[in-house]
Amino acid sequence: MFELRLSRSLLAPCVLALAFTSSAAFAQSAPSTWTFAVSGDSRNCGDFVMPSIAAKVKAEKDAFYWHLGDFRWMSQPDEDLVSMRPAGKELTKSDYTKIAWDDFLTHQMASFGSFPVFLGRGNHETVPPMTREGYVAKFSSFLDRPEIAAQRKADGADGAPLGPWYHWIENGVDFITLDNASHEEFSDAQLHWLRAVIDHDLRPTSGVRTIIAGMHEALPHSTSSNHAMDDWDLGLRSGELVYTWFYDAQAAGKHVYLIASHSHYYSPNIFNTPYWKERTKSVVPGIIIGTAGAHRYLLPKEAAQGSKTHVYGYVQGTVHPDGAIDLVFHELSEADLVSAKWPNASNDAIHECFIHNADTP
Repeated sequence: MFELRLSRSLLAPCVLALAFTSSAAFAQSAPSTWTFAVSGDSRNCGDFVMPSIAAKVKAEKDAFYWHLGDFRWMSQPDEDLVSMRPAGKELTKSDYTKIAWDDFLTHQMASFGSFPVFLGRGNHETVPPMTREGYVAKFSSFLDRPEIAAQRKADGADGAPLGPWYHWIENGVDFITLDNASHEEFSDAQLHWLRAVIDHDLRPTSGVRTIIAGMHEALPHSTSSNHAMDDWDLGLRSGELVYTWFYDAQAAGKHVYLIASHSHYYSPNIFNTPYWKERTKSVVPGIIIGTAGAHRYLLPKEAAQGSKTHVYGYVQGTVHPDGAIDLVFHELSEADLVSAKWPNASNDAIHECFIHNADTP
């Protein structure tokens, strides 16, 4: 296992002998500006929220939607799923676990049609009887999208195997999906792969101006540290190391952004904390966007100005020609959810999710 004190050499891009096939072909000449959308945590009421997100991002002509995990509750049946079942049809826990992921595909992903969607793995995708192997099998069509498969081929020997972590380069932006859904992460295998990806991006010939990493749980020492990778020893140690890698990439001149969900609210500037400010010259921009339908949490007292809870929505990223990205929260109204609902979704059930799916002070 990586030790932080033994891994500082990994911070130097030249130390590892990494043989990437050049992916300059994937760093296409960028348009003036372009957009993408991201959020996570669509359990509980996501069957009502995600169709609205799909309608919005398609209307905005975003390039893709990025989902950062927690598709279904798994611990017990989701409220939205139960409300859309025929009256009198009782659902056992065993029955629920057999249909939960299919419900995610039918009532959430189907809303996007052919619109590009990228998936990340959340901790609720690990609730028994769900497994990593089952996740990869069920969502293989998302994990092996043409963009991901082409990038894997370009990366050659350093490419990630088909699984929960992957990346693709689009218009000079490297989008990296990390897996920290379970307490076995970040594993040595994922760290070696990520180090190779970052080293490639730092090469003068890479064509990459921007690195943006999406993951379920925030890296350590954020404003959401009570519900993040700080929760387990390996998560803390490996997460600190990964943050320093991204910080060093930023110091080397790349635009770098870190996006997580897991906490069910929207919060910007999550690494503007005493821990990182004492140890670095400037923090890496980071946000939490866990607002795609899950039971909404109260904000931590450390949350930055502009944070919001008891809301549903997503973040739209606007990529500028120099690689800088503006990340702006788009809040959904109850009317938005009603206008995009499935035929068997009742207005009363949507209202219940909109008003009451939240912690109270």
